[in-house]
This record gives sequence, C-alpha cells and structure tokens, in this order.
Amino acid sequence: MTLQQLPLNVQLPANETFATLVAGPNEEAIKLARGEHSSDASLVYLWGRQGVGKSHLLHATCAAAQEQVMYLPLAELRDTVAAQVLRGLEVYPWLCLDDIDAVIADENWCFELFALLNRVRDQHRPSRVLVTACSSPAQLAAAYPDVQSRLSWGVVVQLHSLIDDDKVKALQVRAHAMGLELRDDAAQFMVQRLGRDLVSLIHCLERLDHASIAAQRKLTIPFVKAVLAI
Repeated sequence: MTLQQLPLNVQLPANETFATLVAGPNEEAIKLARGEHSSDASLVYLWGRQGVGKSHLLHATCAAAQEQVMYLPLAELRDTVAAQVLRGLEVYPWLCLDDIDAVIADENWCFELFALLNRVRDQHRPSRVLVTACSSPAQLAAAYPDVQSRLSWGVVVQLHSLIDDDKVKALQVRAHAMGLELRDDAAQFMVQRLGRDLVSLIHCLERLDHASIAAQRKLTIPFVKAVLAI
C-alpha cells in the first residue's frame, strides 16, 4: 500500500519575524537560526521553558528563509499519522520541528522522527533542521533512546527568559508592528501587573489592539486597566 503524504495547512503569525524578536540573552540562538555560524550546524536543538520564544524563533526563520522551508507544529499534529506527516520531508532545505517533546514519547512518532533524521543525515546535501522542545535532549522522554542520541549530535542551545526591561521592549516592538503606540509607562505597567510570561503578555496586547480600534483610544494605563480588568 502506498502511503500518501498528509497535506498541511499551517498559517504562520505575520508579526513573528526577526524584526519583532528581542534577543536579550538569546543572541547565540538567533545567530544559529539565521545560519550565521558554521555550515556544519545542520541540526540545531533549541530548548527552554514555555514562553521563552522558541516558536517565535522558528516562525522568524521560516519568514526569512531564501529556500523552501517546512514548519511543523508537532503539538498540533500529534493526533495525525506520523508517517503521513514526516515521510519525504528530507527534500526540503529547511525543516523546523516545533515542540518535538509533544510527540517523542509516542513509538510511531519517535520511529518516524528517527528515520527522518537518518534520511537527512545520509543526503549529499543535508537539510538544515531546527528543533524546539521544553527540555534538553538528555531529558526527553523518548520512546527510543537512539533518538535522544541523534538529537544530541547537533548544536544544543538553551533559550532563557527575557529580563523585564527586554519584555517591555518586546511588547513595544510588537505593538509597533500592529500599528500601535505603547508608551514606556503602559508597557512597564503590563509587565509588572500581568506576570512575566511573554506569550501571555502578547495575547493581552492583542486584546488591547482590538479594544483600542473599537474604542478609538490610545493604550494608556487607565485604558489597559479597564480592558484587562486589573
């Protein structure tokens, strides 16, 4: 029986580019994703806790790629047939595998990922593979230990959370990309009062964007308080 590849309809966020990515302590990871280091880094493994910008970095890589790129949000694809998703992807010059830890404990997914990485390695001109996860390769709960070993062969970099000043800057950069003006006092207020998770802060900014358009209001501290009920 011939296995047909599953057609994927993945929409990338328009505002998640390198222009809206604040490096902070993660400059090394950004350089690797851009391909600014040695061409020998055919596999880059980026890990860090939720909200440190792993997906943003992959989205930015896809947006900037000059060659064909395949981006897979594995957490969203875990209920699909692994072979239908992964077979044949070695033909892409760029492969971005987001949230690999969401599927790595499943035997079928783990086997197909291992096979894909082997096919990539055995090519005359290997694809560049970027992988993200919440833990290092050694801490992955992989169904097959060989996959952990294979992932460790690449360049492994931990992503770290931004400090508060960088989060303020990140909010302002994203607001500018939305066509909004977010002053220092309002941005600092959001970071101090809404927690330190940048992903949650961006979601709040998106709510403020819709509300400011509807109300024709600027993003002042009183408006932020009213919209977000804080």
